[in-house]
Amino acid sequence: MTNRRAFLGSAATALGAMPFAGSALAQTAATDDAAPSEAATEAPVPASSDYGASTANAELDVISLPRLEAPFREAVPEAGYVFVTGAKGDEWTLQENLRAMHDFRIMTHRLTGVSPDNLDLSVEILGERMPFPFFVAPMGAHRMVHEEGEVATARGAGMAGALYCSSGASNRTLEEIAQATTGPKWFQIYFNADEDVTRSVLRRARDAGYTAIVLTADALGPGTPDAFRAMGMPFRPDMAFGNHDPAQGGTGNFLDQKAALTPDDIRLVKEETGGLPVIVKGILRPEDVDPIIAAGADAIQVSNHGGRQIDGVPAAISALPLVARAVNGRVPIIMDSGIRRGGDVIRALAMGATCVAVGRPVMYGLGVGGAPGVASVLNALAAELRSDLLLAGAQSVSDLDASYMSVTGPSATMMEG
Repeated sequence: MTNRRAFLGSAATALGAMPFAGSALAQTAATDDAAPSEAATEAPVPASSDYGASTANAELDVISLPRLEAPFREAVPEAGYVFVTGAKGDEWTLQENLRAMHDFRIMTHRLTGVSPDNLDLSVEILGERMPFPFFVAPMGAHRMVHEEGEVATARGAGMAGALYCSSGASNRTLEEIAQATTGPKWFQIYFNADEDVTRSVLRRARDAGYTAIVLTADALGPGTPDAFRAMGMPFRPDMAFGNHDPAQGGTGNFLDQKAALTPDDIRLVKEETGGLPVIVKGILRPEDVDPIIAAGADAIQVSNHGGRQIDGVPAAISALPLVARAVNGRVPIIMDSGIRRGGDVIRALAMGATCVAVGRPVMYGLGVGGAPGVASVLNALAAELRSDLLLAGAQSVSDLDASYMSVTGPSATMMEG
């Protein structure tokens, strides 16, 4: 631990007050529409450094997702732990995402004839049939946790049969990630200030086999946890944003992002990808729904980015009922931010979500067990959901509706407004 702290201290000194200074993360290249070469897409695992990321590769006995945070902290460098678990400001929204789940009390049905032999956890969304109503949320910089980065995470998702959503902030290229998973895959785009860069990345995602695009509306700039900034922003010095790394055939500067997004950007995504479904992520206000759907959005993702972007916004689960009311069944709804338990999945589906996305706990599994650890987390959540669904008195997740919920506390107050 002494060596690790010494490394983090030296990294903080070297980086200073400017994020990414002196790091491969700030690499730029001239715009180039071509996808990476075959050699680039088949690149080996990046060489490791003295950063000390996990190299674990083992199945895990997961008691529960929250209980995995402690072994995660032991398995990865402190910088990786703080980067993953931290949030913006006072972390009120991070904590509210978890607390607000308990505003939604599960009202169990009894003598319903439900049998454990034929419970149905499957859902269909945007043409994808998923074995359970959750998938891996888009998260960046997985090499802060594990040497293989997103390739291991995607492989673990495939092992569990889960859909993997690849982040535009990945360390590995979108092509490498696409090749690593046997399951369905979506791609999350961060719009670049250079439209040609955005269009190039979108074409690469289409060509790599991603079947939907998640338009990031809730991250318009760096959302760095205060605790990570206090450490000196100690990103590993050998790390790059894979989709923009010139050494891997990438283009543009990831950090040069477009903030002035409008509904017209939904149309741009469809134009550049040949009409792939577009999910708009980061919606908390019901008033935002109509113009987004009118512009062609195929799904809405209720999210506060796990509390990483702006502190003080409501919990995603608290905002979900109002957004669902505004959507009124016109498009599917996804929710992320705060999913830790099978009961949380039930809460979200009962209040209008088609499925949910799981973030930080997947990273716990990656750090402690690599690809098999990711699969273990997803399988553990599915097992807990199966038990909770049975005990709630529902045969299928499609049976869940507001009758299974009694809403109290601040979330009930929001619903009244």
